[in-house]
Amino acid sequence: MAKPRPSGLDVYARPYIPQILKSVNQLAARSVYSELVLWIDYAQYTHSFAGTRFLPADAPQPSTQTDQSDLANRLAQHLEPKRYYSHFSNALVQEVQHLQHECEEHALYKVTLFQAPSDPRPAMFWLHVPGLREMRLRVEIGDSVLLRQIHFGMRGEILEAPLLTYRQDQPVLLSPYINLQYHSVIWGIDRLKERLTVRVDGLQPTSMVFNASFTIQGARLGALHKAVADVDHLLATSKATRWMTSMLFPDSSFGVMQTTLNKGTIDWEPHDSELNYEQIRAIDNVLNRAYGTLPYMISGPPGTGKTKTLVELAMQLISATPEAHLLVCAPSDPAADTITLRLRQHMTPKQLLRLNSPSRSFPEVPQSILPFCHVDDDMFSLPPFPQMMAYKIVVTSCRDAEILIRARLRNADLFNLEFGFQSAMHPEKTTPYPSLHWTGLLMDEAAQAIEPEACLGMTVVAPPEECMAPEQAPPIFVMAGDQNQLGPRTASKGTALQTSLFERLLSRSVYSEHPLARSKLSGGVMRPLTQKMLPILRPPFANLIRNYRSHPAILATPSALFYNDTLEPEATKTDSLLSWPGWKGEKWPVLFATNTGLDEIEQDGGGWYNNTEARMACEYAQSFLAAGLVNLLRKTARNKKNKIAMGDVSIGPLEAFQGLESRLVIFCTTRTRDRFLEQDAARGLGVINEPRRYNVAMTRAKEGLVVIGNPAVLAQDPCWTAFLSFCQRNGLWDSGNGSWTAPEGEYGKAGRLEKQLLHAKGAADRQANGLRNGGRALGLPDDDEHVLWQSGVDVESALREVDDAEAGGDEEAEDAQDEDED
Repeated sequence: MAKPRPSGLDVYARPYIPQILKSVNQLAARSVYSELVLWIDYAQYTHSFAGTRFLPADAPQPSTQTDQSDLANRLAQHLEPKRYYSHFSNALVQEVQHLQHECEEHALYKVTLFQAPSDPRPAMFWLHVPGLREMRLRVEIGDSVLLRQIHFGMRGEILEAPLLTYRQDQPVLLSPYINLQYHSVIWGIDRLKERLTVRVDGLQPTSMVFNASFTIQGARLGALHKAVADVDHLLATSKATRWMTSMLFPDSSFGVMQTTLNKGTIDWEPHDSELNYEQIRAIDNVLNRAYGTLPYMISGPPGTGKTKTLVELAMQLISATPEAHLLVCAPSDPAADTITLRLRQHMTPKQLLRLNSPSRSFPEVPQSILPFCHVDDDMFSLPPFPQMMAYKIVVTSCRDAEILIRARLRNADLFNLEFGFQSAMHPEKTTPYPSLHWTGLLMDEAAQAIEPEACLGMTVVAPPEECMAPEQAPPIFVMAGDQNQLGPRTASKGTALQTSLFERLLSRSVYSEHPLARSKLSGGVMRPLTQKMLPILRPPFANLIRNYRSHPAILATPSALFYNDTLEPEATKTDSLLSWPGWKGEKWPVLFATNTGLDEIEQDGGGWYNNTEARMACEYAQSFLAAGLVNLLRKTARNKKNKIAMGDVSIGPLEAFQGLESRLVIFCTTRTRDRFLEQDAARGLGVINEPRRYNVAMTRAKEGLVVIGNPAVLAQDPCWTAFLSFCQRNGLWDSGNGSWTAPEGEYGKAGRLEKQLLHAKGAADRQANGLRNGGRALGLPDDDEHVLWQSGVDVESALREVDDAEAGGDEEAEDAQDEDED
């Protein structure tokens, strides 16, 4: 049958908006501004501890306007220090353009504004925003929403001005009217109810129907431009070049050669007694600083304990050095909260600060970490300077590291302040160089941060342009992440912003070409460091390989596809769902279920859903006592929840589940028609030909994974082809294989974990059946004769082991002799 021709219609197109509604936004208007939300007064804060004498004026933010004429060519060029600012400033300009397009796509027309009931604050109104729950629209507290009133005539027609009276059935304005544009301010966000609380001062309630337009906040993106400019300046400054260059452009010259094997013991006491070998080795390497002056990279696949390692490292660093002060960052507030939740088990509120933006609402913050936050005037803020300097660890999001920059709490500012004050106090003496306040930057989930965001934290801890004391160690920079999971979330596609600093650095030869790099391993076995390999550049990285989350069958395909087959399943209690009668074939806790029911889109274009898939998912979920459902498109998720009451089932989009886990995951791919795949790809939606999203989806489950989809559509993606082949080889398929057949070649091969599972299954079967089956095959009766036969087999096996041992000893002796001769 001929393949249906792709439709020329855009299924993601917005509903039709009459031109007269759009024209309302184009009318000349007088602006009416609303009171802004409370914010930190950075000038006053800095003046409280530094005055104006000893700190040079902060550099103004660079212009965000750049030449676009040769943008594509410049972005395609290899990044190097002398082009750092132009490389990323151009990418940020593109991001602004796409963000503006996002705002235009989410503009609202002819919507009603409601007075916020029971809100004691003046001029507060509610605005319903479809898609706010899915976070498709990027808004924050403090953002501006432009409102234009819509006025109607007697017959409901839209007018350019309100009608105040009629004369002889003709509308007449009693006085000249001026159109108004209200610059409302977001004071509250309720994503669950898809509702914004906006302040609209001076509102004339001649109509409560409005057009609403969202805006880009220049200060937010300006901070990223300034961070890139600051880094560019440091790269060009001779005295500071080495540290910043070594962190952003590391090579072997910044490393240290290793001439002896690693010691077998550590001289520190772990706070966490469950650390494994790779985690301990990573922490010990950073504590000893034996790897050189370059970023230390902790590469951790799902469930391998990246955050656990980073938390232990932070505790060891402040224990080893009394004057240590660490900045710990993560790309998102929830990720930063997770780090704080773990650190608070070992620290007091006087030692640990969770620094939040004033734009963050209190309900977003877990109750247990509120004592570690500073609140001033009913908003999150900065503690007084003496208190701020006493914290051993400050945890914040990558974006909110800007707070420290604007408050002049960078290493460079604090150095200049202390050095300038001491020089003024004792002009007759040679002033010693002060110690740096920030001794290290740790970044968790680093693969999700765009590089300019990472630059914010780096400029906080970067050494000053002046020379430091020779005996003072430079700040360390440690990143933990996984470049094979979800990367940075950007509005623009194909720009430098989509490659995180973590991923970019791991691609540099000092990491990727190292003999102990994960990509250099063969057969999925981690290569140990041996005497023959010395001398070798001490690895400035750690490969975490032990997965403490999932059943081996769930890990088999992701390990082979993304991690060079190196994952080692270490999770316990992953067999509790094996008794479910729905497992097929080898009875492993993985199942693919065929669904060819049509995918549909909401009338307003809000999301895709698949009713057949929703029914299947609910039927599977009802079969288990505990379940977690993952879905890419929120509309389908809501359909599932409404199908049947399942209060203990977690339902959400894929992005909400990175870093989380569940006993059972029922993953709904939704897309069953390939005619829309091209449009999906253009918008970065769905899970087909999106390897990182695929990897996140397939690694959330601990004990059971059920995938629902159309194999004919999924198989157009090589990652899905590998998974479908795995299921077909092992009979893990519900509703039959249909007409799909696994291709020959790379994706038809079993990986290391799959082979181990098959080997274990065979051994278990042999043990269960005993050697009686072998006896029966030979026609032996179940009597004394069988006992004699069994003893003969045992003797033969013992003799073979002796022969093998002797042969192995001879080979070892020959190898030893060869080494002596070398």
